[in-house]
Amino acid sequence: MTPRIPSSRIALFALPALPVMMAHIPVGAIIPSFYAKHTAASMAAIGSVFLVSRIFDAMIDPVIGHMSDRTRGPFGRRKPWVVAGAVVMVLAVWALFTPAPDAGAGWLMAASMALFLGWGMLEIPYRAWSVELSRDYAERTKISTAIAVMGALGTLLFMAIPMLPIFASSEIGPQTMMFMAVVIAVLLPACVALAVWRVPEGDALPEERSTGLEAIRSLAKNRPLFIFVVTFIFGGLGTGAFTAVFYLFVDNHLGIGDRFAMLYVASAAANLAGMPLWHRVMQRIGRHRALALSWGSLVFVQLAMLAVPKGEAAFVPMIGLALAFGFAEAATKVAPYAMVGDIVDYETWRSGIDRSGSYFSFMILIAKLNFAIGGGAAFLLLGLIGYSATGVNTGFAASGLIAVFVGLPVLLWAAAAVMATRFPITRKRQDIIRRRIESRTRAI
Repeated sequence: MTPRIPSSRIALFALPALPVMMAHIPVGAIIPSFYAKHTAASMAAIGSVFLVSRIFDAMIDPVIGHMSDRTRGPFGRRKPWVVAGAVVMVLAVWALFTPAPDAGAGWLMAASMALFLGWGMLEIPYRAWSVELSRDYAERTKISTAIAVMGALGTLLFMAIPMLPIFASSEIGPQTMMFMAVVIAVLLPACVALAVWRVPEGDALPEERSTGLEAIRSLAKNRPLFIFVVTFIFGGLGTGAFTAVFYLFVDNHLGIGDRFAMLYVASAAANLAGMPLWHRVMQRIGRHRALALSWGSLVFVQLAMLAVPKGEAAFVPMIGLALAFGFAEAATKVAPYAMVGDIVDYETWRSGIDRSGSYFSFMILIAKLNFAIGGGAAFLLLGLIGYSATGVNTGFAASGLIAVFVGLPVLLWAAAAVMATRFPITRKRQDIIRRRIESRTRAI
């Protein structure tokens, strides 16, 4: 019987997700539009940076995951990476959030790559650590939910900052971004220190030494992973496109850019409130079915945005849709990471090797590529149709914004919902896998 983890310990473990999410949000939701408006970088250059910078991720993330799996030392194999990643992230956030007015694509590229490096160094071992804390189906969902709740709180804190009375407007500008960078620089080291100090390393199986090539081959042979990856790519690309263009839709199309922070806060609040409810849904119908229901709900919310009027009349319906979107999206913040934990267990049972770091590096790489390709492709499409972030758009360009903002996410989320229903590791099957792993561990 797997021992239960105290709720207080799970809460401490989840703490780093709060500042990490504060650093993540701007990458897809704010940085593209912020650099387009406040620096010398062009729309096309920003889109290209989003695509090219992920090539670096494609090379470094699997290396981090594999090295984390093989790390041995007095402080464990995950904690040293988490601490080092936090240091790199703090430096990168300051560079990315505080560009000079004449900063161009080169600055954006360098700062983005530094942030992605620190992000990988922290998040990949951290997620591997999370599944090693417990192999119980319900306990694992609880841990993933706690991390998601802290992430939602980070989103709320991030988007509440522009509404502080110290700023003349709630619109996100250079002063706001600098203040956000300071907050992250304080919170991230503090939260990571508490988690590393108070939460023990998880129980990993005695691992055979395997090469990076063997780890890659194991990915190709894992059928549940293949189904999950296809599902996750569809859903993530849709979210990446939505996130990158949302500000332009609210600001340039609806004309309520000064209310953007309020919309984001409403969505984050609904996201946070929805997580405990989605947790219960997952326990009842399974994580994969809850994920399908979540993405399917997003399709209807997105289509409803077509009916929102322009101008001041847009604010009330957009608040309602922001709340609906946040609630519907909550399951996508919890279920995927717990599902990867189940896939790791399947691989551990199949091969006898614990490759948590390698598998989570693969998942996080896909998550980054989703945001980069989804957001980058959206911006490139807008550039191709002649859309301007600072000028007046009419006719084809204005219609193109709606097509990119609504059409792309709807098609991709619908495909993700269908694929999620095919995920083969149910609660019953995961319990069988876990018992077989525990039996093998006792025999060692």
